[in-house]
Amino acid sequence: MNNKTKWITRSAISIALIIVIQLATRGLGQQLITGSLVNLVLALVTLLFGWSVGAAAAIVSPFIAYLLGINAQILVVPAIAVGNLTYVLVTALLARILKGTNSTANEKLLGFIKNLAAVVIAAVCKFGIQYMLIVKWIAPSFLPEKAQAVLAVNFGIMQLFTACIGGVLACLIYPLLSASGINNKA
Repeated sequence: MNNKTKWITRSAISIALIIVIQLATRGLGQQLITGSLVNLVLALVTLLFGWSVGAAAAIVSPFIAYLLGINAQILVVPAIAVGNLTYVLVTALLARILKGTNSTANEKLLGFIKNLAAVVIAAVCKFGIQYMLIVKWIAPSFLPEKAQAVLAVNFGIMQLFTACIGGVLACLIYPLLSASGINNKA
């Protein structure tokens, strides 16, 4: 399979997985579960396959979710995509900068800690971007107070929690999938 085909396949599967998670958990009314699982997929595919696969999933999935009725406010969908993209790019950049050889047990632990630092910093960046865009700019400019209050909860500190939870889960799963050879970035 050539590189372009691998990229398309990995990106499509990542997007589909995020949409399935959102559809499956929609009835639960639990943003903590849905958001954490979406962020798990974003962080994991970024660590496994690189920033471009993660970026495709980060950008495309919020728009598809809107078309399927998962995201109710079209005004915030681009900001969600920007927040997701920030999460992916910061994770990829820091994971690359902090990367080690990870051959011995101590190096594997250090690799885990470095990836953990990358996703936590990325989570803070995602939270900051989405909070500023959605809670401080879009909601007050375009939405009634009741909708603003809902968005302040959904895109406030909850975004930090879900991004951290998803990132930590990705860091726990990544070594298992990486050891299996699934992360061949070619």
